[in-house]
Amino acid sequence: MKILILRNSESAPEGAFGAWLAARGHDLAVVGGEAADAADFDRAEVVVSFGSPRGAYETDIPWIARQRTLLAQRMAQRLPTIGICFGAQMMAVAAGGNSERMADGRFFRGWFGIEHAADPVLAGPWPRWHGDAITAPPGAQVLATDQGTVQAFAMPRAIGVQFHPEATPKIMQDWAERFTKPGLVDAAALAAESARIYPAREEARAALYAWMLRRATEG
Repeated sequence: MKILILRNSESAPEGAFGAWLAARGHDLAVVGGEAADAADFDRAEVVVSFGSPRGAYETDIPWIARQRTLLAQRMAQRLPTIGICFGAQMMAVAAGGNSERMADGRFFRGWFGIEHAADPVLAGPWPRWHGDAITAPPGAQVLATDQGTVQAFAMPRAIGVQFHPEATPKIMQDWAERFTKPGLVDAAALAAESARIYPAREEARAALYAWMLRRATEG
């Protein structure tokens, strides 16, 4: 399949999910979120929008407003769409839901479980790195929640997850060491946790990737 990868930040690449897709022979077009246009969307059989330190509500930034509109059009046409973290937040607001900073100031950084999962494939732990929370769009099916946050939702041929199943230990260390204020994350402890959890989750990641692709293309 022709898959458009929206790399919305160089700090949040497609990681393990991109590698999995490429290994299965999919034709990947990687485009920066700020550069993606309607022609890119039209060429794609599947669109996957990845993470960003930006917020889906920052519509004063032209590329965010443009991508929200393109996602809204695509989802209205029930064309296969997947969103991860910022990408899921963008899908939520594009379809009439919401994404905003958590009122209590919480910010999740590291590995977290899932309290409630409608499908075992969503069960954690998964990497998470977010301070915004999703309100699911009208008519969406909420598939996973944790600590009062929506962690997965689905609409016809669209699936969004708030967590980061694509994040490798290296990506997470970059977030901890380069993009996080000192004292908020114990980088050494995170590295040790990733070394323990990430290899053990290889089959779980592959199962989730396959499930997300099916939900987007068949659901």
